[in-house]
Amino acid sequence: MEENIMIFNETPSALYTGWKAFRSRKSVYSPSVEYPTIHSLRPDFIINKTYLKAFYEICDINYQSDYLHVLYPFTLVYPYIMQVLCSREMPVSMFKVLNTRNSITMYRRIRCNERLDIDCHNCAPRLVPKGLEIDIKSVVSSGGEKVWENITTYFYRGKFGPVDASDNAPKLDPINDAPVIKEWYFPAKDRFRFARISGDSNGIHYGSFYARMMGFKRDFAQPIRVIAKCVSSLPPNTSGMKGWVEEVVANCFEPLLIAQTTGAMRLDFYLKGPVYYESTLTLKNIQTKQGNRFDLYCSGNDKPVICGMLCHI
Repeated sequence: MEENIMIFNETPSALYTGWKAFRSRKSVYSPSVEYPTIHSLRPDFIINKTYLKAFYEICDINYQSDYLHVLYPFTLVYPYIMQVLCSREMPVSMFKVLNTRNSITMYRRIRCNERLDIDCHNCAPRLVPKGLEIDIKSVVSSGGEKVWENITTYFYRGKFGPVDASDNAPKLDPINDAPVIKEWYFPAKDRFRFARISGDSNGIHYGSFYARMMGFKRDFAQPIRVIAKCVSSLPPNTSGMKGWVEEVVANCFEPLLIAQTTGAMRLDFYLKGPVYYESTLTLKNIQTKQGNRFDLYCSGNDKPVICGMLCHI
């Protein structure tokens, strides 16, 4: 399979990404075409501590550690995911896809001062009921060691042929009767500021008029902004972990800190609907042998808008 490689020495601007997306807006999937693997690389960079501090502040999480929150690397890779997605060689237009799920694996703790490398690339499209899906895999490495990985799944609606036999989309069991563990009001502030920090500068996240033009009730949050608060609000779950962890748990109330002290972790989340600003958010959670299974609800919607699982691996 052909490979196309893009190497960046600085974060690509939102304007450049938008221009590329406009040029590729007429991309159409064809089952007879073998699409290339497109790599978007960012070698040897260090984290902007100002952006890191702002991320924790805007997400409203009390995360004090020398190591990164499991969601923060997503803000690092997102601009490079967009560079893959808006390439002319991709089978679909970036303007017509929907991010439906993500699977993040943190293989070990990542220090805030480590020098990192990013590699984002697309996987082969697969036909699913009602359309097709494309995964974009993002890998963050340090000194040649893979430390963090994410698979972002994008859905494109349409009729393209029979469903792939290999299609076996993962699912989470419903937890409708799970107890509420947190409820909070989500204000409409820091919207554009977070767009700059997260790399997701889509106007639907900070422009109410534009969001209504696109068919939404109003503007709504980037998913990682609220998911970061969700996973930071979960109770510690030590099921299946070694007994010596109990000492850590006794002095640590945030599950992310526990996981990063004791080993690797995985976070899967499914995006079911928008999380609107100026809404009341309700977080439900149950603890299983695998980890914390949680759902987030947004006022005005009786179905969960985000479903997730945080577990130790």
